[in-house]
Amino acid sequence: MVVSFAIWLQNLPLFDYIRVSSAYAVLLTLHLMFISACAAMILATDLRLLGWGLRSHSISDIVNQLRIPKRIGFILVATCGILLLGSKAEEYYYNPFVRLKFTLFALVVVHAMVFRSSVYSKAAELDKLETIPGRAKLAGGISLFLWVSIACMGRAIGYISPGSSPHHYASLFGQ
Repeated sequence: MVVSFAIWLQNLPLFDYIRVSSAYAVLLTLHLMFISACAAMILATDLRLLGWGLRSHSISDIVNQLRIPKRIGFILVATCGILLLGSKAEEYYYNPFVRLKFTLFALVVVHAMVFRSSVYSKAAELDKLETIPGRAKLAGGISLFLWVSIACMGRAIGYISPGSSPHHYASLFGQ
């Protein structure tokens, strides 16, 4: 059922056009550029929360000033990613790294729900403390791990191909 939807999706005129034209290469380039910008902002935030970098700036300056640009960047990354995903939906359906990447995205949402009210929304309070609390360091460390893992899965998607048949994945992973 899901594979039928994937086939239907990728054969829609927009996704078919992306797949067979230079639009795919342009979208992939934009996707990677936006990822780079977002990664830099996420890395700055996480390193500051861990106390490993940007110590000359307050936690609240880093967290608050990068909040909106990170959100805009994420929207741009996600838009390009969705267009790329739709253009090769059947191929990506069989790719286990796509599934792992979406699982990691779900964990990012859990991370945000757990730490938003206690760390990210209270950045100014963290500045008043002599040392960075363990909870803030934990938030930064988990975030760093999740986003690096997502980047690794994204690269793996590009390096594992289905061969001549999308069923290659099923035999490759014993499914």
